[in-house]
Amino acid sequence: MVPTAVTTLTASLNQIQNGLGALLPEFLLAGFSLLLIFLDLFRSPKLKILLPQLSLLGFLVVGSVQLFEGLHITSYAVPHPFLLGFLLKDGLSMYAGLLFSLCGFFTILLGWNFKLFQTAWFGRGEFYAYLFVFTMGLNFMVKSANLLLLFVSIELVSIAGYLLTMIVKDHVRSTEAGIKYILYGTMAAGVMLYGMSFLYGFTGSLQFLQPEFWQEVSKIFPPAVTIILVFTLAGLLFKIAAAPFHFWAPDVYENTPTPVVALFSTAPKIAGILVILRLVEVLKAQKLYQALYFDVLLFVAGIAVFTLIIGNFTALWQQKPKRMLAYSSVSHAGFMLAACLSLSGDNLSNLLFYVTVLLFTNYGIFWFIQEFEDRLGVQQFTDFSGWGRHYPFLGIITLVFLISLTGLPPTAGFTAKLLVFSSVWQNYQISGNPLMLVLVVTGLLFTGVAFFYYVKIPYFLFFKRNLRKQKKVIPISSQVFILLLALPIILFFFRTDWLINFIHLFIK
Repeated sequence: MVPTAVTTLTASLNQIQNGLGALLPEFLLAGFSLLLIFLDLFRSPKLKILLPQLSLLGFLVVGSVQLFEGLHITSYAVPHPFLLGFLLKDGLSMYAGLLFSLCGFFTILLGWNFKLFQTAWFGRGEFYAYLFVFTMGLNFMVKSANLLLLFVSIELVSIAGYLLTMIVKDHVRSTEAGIKYILYGTMAAGVMLYGMSFLYGFTGSLQFLQPEFWQEVSKIFPPAVTIILVFTLAGLLFKIAAAPFHFWAPDVYENTPTPVVALFSTAPKIAGILVILRLVEVLKAQKLYQALYFDVLLFVAGIAVFTLIIGNFTALWQQKPKRMLAYSSVSHAGFMLAACLSLSGDNLSNLLFYVTVLLFTNYGIFWFIQEFEDRLGVQQFTDFSGWGRHYPFLGIITLVFLISLTGLPPTAGFTAKLLVFSSVWQNYQISGNPLMLVLVVTGLLFTGVAFFYYVKIPYFLFFKRNLRKQKKVIPISSQVFILLLALPIILFFFRTDWLINFIHLFIK
């Protein structure tokens, strides 16, 4: 008996050791986080000035590793479980990791000249360290093949997110937003863990990407399965700010430092939606559980429609740009959920195209909002009045981001939504499910509705008079960076195949 146990333990340790190489990006992220915390202990001003540059270097290194792995993906062409099957490495997780590193890189650039980050109470080293921890948690989320590890990864992202929200310690409204975020996040985590406990109790397993797991789930009383899956998905819906788990978004977006808001509007949404996509894909692959698959499909489609309605209608009545963008972010969660519903093999590349375009668009519009808030005191839409005539270059570039968010040509946002609608329409043709038709019609209608709240910014920029005579200088570096973020949005409209082919390098 003892030799058998020893042999089993040795085999497990060897398997863990052999899988550690697949965690190189996560080890690098953890290493840079610890290094930044250590360097921040020194009081030297010269050393503290180097922290953002070191952070940028860190994300460049991690992104380069992920890009190299993606371009040499032969060993991960099919999902590759490691660490006793707790984690899964494939092209999807590597491409997502590359996007997360890009988000971290852009967040640091966005925060470089942010006014609140110049105060004495801003934790410089802490901010960059939390960013690396946040990114590491996102990487673990998209690699998780075990419910317990998925929960731990989500909580790692949540805790780092709470700390990032309150990173400016003397900013009262930021602290208030952080407390609200913690309360909502804790509630969502508790509900999710409750649902996971039922899944484990009924199946005796936590490996939610295994066919055997869903074979046991299919034996449960169907209404009970519906309730359990709703509970389990609560945490993921909270991360992507899908209705009805979106209540935290407006206050957090309005009162949190803009670089952190740009991060929240992009990276956690990508991670959460890809986990939901893995769930939908594993059910679609199991022909024996079509009833369960269509129940999940129905639930996701229903949440997508509800999210589109809540996000777009509420955004119409907002008077502040950040709150409008918060509800806009809610509506985009609905479009991303819709992209998960294709019965063809194209939904993965369509979804990755959508989130890639959204990444550039979100960071571009939030960079614009930050510059006008910090330098011109803009807080409400009326404060934009006439500034487009003073800063025509920025005003025109901002139009590109807003048109892309709406989903109109000639921007990649139009192509992204077209691909999503095509996938859902194809689903309707194959399945005949009327909810898919409702989702297509709802998405098209609310694309028109979105135009009316996105057009508020250019309307005030160019069509309202500015009675203020002062004209402040916006740095050339900021204008150049906003332009660089806008270029891919135009480029991928005319050369959609470039981005699609790049995505296919990862998801062969």
